[in-house]
Amino acid sequence: MPKAKRKPMKKAASSSSDGGESTNAGVANLSLSPLNDVSPLLLSSAAPKDRKLPFTIPYIGPISLVQQHQSVVHGRGLVVTRDVSAGECLFVLPAVAAAPIDEVYNRFLDEDEEDYDDIDDDIGTSINDASVVKKDGPHLESIAEDMLIEQIQSLVDILDDKESACAKEDISRAHSLLNAFVSQMSSDEVPSTATNEDLMKTLLLSNANTDMDKTVLDRETMLNIIRRNAFGPDFHNYDTVATCWNTTPDGKQCYNRLLGVYPLSAMINHSCSPNAVRVFGRVPNSSDTSGSEMCDQIQGKEVMLVHANKAIAKRTEITWSYIPPSNPLNERREELSKYGFTCNCLRCVQEEKALTASPLTTLGEHLPGNEASMRDMIQTIEQNLPCNEIRVSYAQLYLEYFNKALAQSDIDKINDILKLATRLHFSFVACNNACTEHLSILHMCYDLAGVLHTHALQHKSEGAMTQVRFWTEQLKKTVMTRYGNLGENLENVRALMKHSKLVLRRKDGWYSVNDKFI
Repeated sequence: MPKAKRKPMKKAASSSSDGGESTNAGVANLSLSPLNDVSPLLLSSAAPKDRKLPFTIPYIGPISLVQQHQSVVHGRGLVVTRDVSAGECLFVLPAVAAAPIDEVYNRFLDEDEEDYDDIDDDIGTSINDASVVKKDGPHLESIAEDMLIEQIQSLVDILDDKESACAKEDISRAHSLLNAFVSQMSSDEVPSTATNEDLMKTLLLSNANTDMDKTVLDRETMLNIIRRNAFGPDFHNYDTVATCWNTTPDGKQCYNRLLGVYPLSAMINHSCSPNAVRVFGRVPNSSDTSGSEMCDQIQGKEVMLVHANKAIAKRTEITWSYIPPSNPLNERREELSKYGFTCNCLRCVQEEKALTASPLTTLGEHLPGNEASMRDMIQTIEQNLPCNEIRVSYAQLYLEYFNKALAQSDIDKINDILKLATRLHFSFVACNNACTEHLSILHMCYDLAGVLHTHALQHKSEGAMTQVRFWTEQLKKTVMTRYGNLGENLENVRALMKHSKLVLRRKDGWYSVNDKFI
């Protein structure tokens, strides 16, 4: 599935004075107990009736920050401070700044010829011509970026106004927000001598120091920070959102976020075999957030929830994928080149080594158009598979083949597809557990098992129910990894299983659900 266009570009950070892990001492809302149920941030039906969230935001789990340390692949990153189980919540954070969806929508649609009065009439092009006013994805993205810049500039203006009538707490908050925003810059842009603990506090808005050099925050620098670190649309890309808004009368209701700045999250490095997964939720408007330092500021606002997608050993770095994980090695490296590094995670190293003398290197980059050719290509992969993870690199091929083959209701073909999908499932468990592609495959497997069970009942056969139970458990387990254990509330688990199936398996399913997340 399309990911956000803007992800953190990792550059080496300056060495901290201690060189080890931050202790998180003094960091607000550091929790010593796991957060077991984030459903109020995802499902409107799960919002507490007493309007009081059962936890505070931000929630900071067993994580710490390190700089120039052997445990991270790039200059700075986050590590876990104890052994962590799959599905455990690592942190929940509100955005430091986020493009307000209503205002972006209005600005995107309201821009008309009045905004282009200075266009030379000699151009000979209508003002509505796409070459002059093109309301497409890049145009929408630039609006969202501009609105973030306006928010950051308003904080700078508060601090620049010597006669500001703002309350002391507002001035202090402006300092904290700007310190966190600037801390995303790499060390070659803004040298830092901050310790790990101090940097962690800054990223969590617990540093209102007034010695920040605001002169570094010109428009170009702000835009550079946003483009390197902000998180954009996480399921649909800007082009899809723009098309929806241009063609749907109530398009504003189809999305509730576009672009947000999360400084702590920007510290997480990339891996093609990640151990964490993120989801965007929303604090209910009516929630009582007393106990949270941000209180009213976060009501109705977006939050990022990060869970471990596999067991993580103490002091291991937290990583996630900046790009769709189901692409071949050469495509992944080409896409990652724009971030300024070459990924040498274990998956990439093993895949590069395995492909050196493998028939798989002769496979074309483009998917064949017919079912038979796809099947032949998949057979080549299965017969020459040097390591399990490589199957994930061709997941799009498998999915295209499944879709074409399932157009025919052949029970033998369904059995064959389920066997192939089972292998693909376990490959995803090994290197990209609980990603959206994996979840989509599990929903398909569950449905196919149901078809086989119905066929078995009609023909008075046995054994198919075992497959239904197996895939039910696999789907439940994966949902409770991506979204946490949901307090082991089966009603919420079923709701999330239904929600994810609608979004991932039904055409235009995103537009039919009330809660806009995946």
